[in-house]
Amino acid sequence: MDGTSLERLAHFFTTAPAARRAVGPLAAGARVALQLDEGPAGFTLEAGQPRLAPGPLADPDFTLRLPRAAVERLAALPGQDVGEAGLAFFGLVLERDPALHVGISVQAPTARLVAHGYLAVLALGGARVALWLLRRGLANPRRIIERLRGG
Repeated sequence: MDGTSLERLAHFFTTAPAARRAVGPLAAGARVALQLDEGPAGFTLEAGQPRLAPGPLADPDFTLRLPRAAVERLAALPGQDVGEAGLAFFGLVLERDPALHVGISVQAPTARLVAHGYLAVLALGGARVALWLLRRGLANPRRIIERLRGG
């Protein structure tokens, strides 16, 4: 599928079973700023459905820097397994190639991240994601958030 990174992500969140399941636990106030190759955008929820729109997003919970190649890799994920999608995402966070590396910058306080359901999304990843996190010393949810903050 051709199109901008934003169009690819919008298609992914509306058609990929794993992506649709992953947004289920998110609260109505969840807000993610996106830094795409073609410019800023934002992810929010409207009536429980993902909404992706171009332009800067005020007061995001966190910001994701998603290069085009990373968007393509995520958008091509098959299947319904949230754990598989989560591991693919975390693999891109650890990626050393700048064309694929997904950057994360956390802006919200920990309480807001928990209230907006992000840790529940991690739980949907099941044992595969839990084991992956445990192997990296991230068994504690607070430690996960600290690591994402760069601590």
